[in-house]
Amino acid sequence: MQYSDDMIILKLRSGNLQEERKALLQIREQSFEMICALVCNNHGRRADAKDIYQEVITNLVQKIRSGKFVQKASLKTYNFSVARNLWFKELRKKKRQRPLESFDDTIICTTNIEQDIIRQERAAMIHQHLDKLPQRESEILRLYYFERKKMSEIADLMGFKSEQVAKNVKCKAMKKLKVLMC
Repeated sequence: MQYSDDMIILKLRSGNLQEERKALLQIREQSFEMICALVCNNHGRRADAKDIYQEVITNLVQKIRSGKFVQKASLKTYNFSVARNLWFKELRKKKRQRPLESFDDTIICTTNIEQDIIRQERAAMIHQHLDKLPQRESEILRLYYFERKKMSEIADLMGFKSEQVAKNVKCKAMKKLKVLMC
């Protein structure tokens, strides 16, 4: 039997273990595969998805039991949104633990020689076209994509008035680079 979101919330607040299990089972049926697809499609594994799902459910149950849960969307949408935020936060944390020094570092990690050659050629072509851009635009793209600097850092390094100005310059530079590469 499918319960409405309101009924699931009531069952989770009830304190009745059997009713809570039924509610949690329905939440799992609604959300787990969707969360698993999100994680697996964004550089994760099924084990990572299980961890994220567990954290989502723990968060949901704690909020419902404490009375802090405010339902603005369906539980399925809420769970997906929380999972998405948790997973991307985890990815950012992993990225900070091992930053790429340059584009060439990604080439060393692969085992497919054909893909390595394609990546090397693409990197060479990108660098060649970057050199055709004005220095300021070329520099901002290199800092952002190859040195993995944050836009706020780039704005400071290059003397822009604000981060938004740096973003605007980067956007214009990307448009020019795309035109050059076509």
